[in-house]
Amino acid sequence: MRTLMLFILFLSMLINFSCDKEYSFEGGGNPPPRDTITPPPPPPPPFPVCPACTNVTEPALDEWSFKSGGWKLCGTADSAIALGNRTAFTFFGPSACSVDTGMAITIYLNTDTLNRDLHNLTNNRAAFYCYERVTPSYIFMSQSSSNFSATITMYDHASHTISGTFSGNVMRTNGSGAGVESGKFKVKLY
Repeated sequence: MRTLMLFILFLSMLINFSCDKEYSFEGGGNPPPRDTITPPPPPPPPFPVCPACTNVTEPALDEWSFKSGGWKLCGTADSAIALGNRTAFTFFGPSACSVDTGMAITIYLNTDTLNRDLHNLTNNRAAFYCYERVTPSYIFMSQSSSNFSATITMYDHASHTISGTFSGNVMRTNGSGAGVESGKFKVKLY
């Protein structure tokens, strides 16, 4: 009988303690708690201020330039090539700020070819890369799903000289977005 009483006492304690209400903090209270985590500072610009690019307004032959945020990058085009049946062209070369950085762009013509003089031909098919050779990695890269366009302001078929502008949305190495603006180029195609 004593064993039965101990068993009943144990069972009632077990039932009594297991039915206690548990409390949790789900509503946030009034007022809601403040987030004390501060966001990280924005990443530094990928390039320091480059004195060689500060006063560049129009590129000379075989030069390029563009802006992104508060800085400007410029350089030379050491290669400029018409591709395939002259429905696209590419040029690339190092920046004036560092031989370890540079730019490459390929511009695809929508319906025209580089077999006659052209003026003010805009298209939205361009692949843009700003690269860094030490790691090697890209600093900026256009995405096929983002908006990036180029305009051929002038193509002189006799001299094979082409000039134009480019701009659009790009992705940084860390996956965040950036904008390329006021891009300009003037190259001789081979």
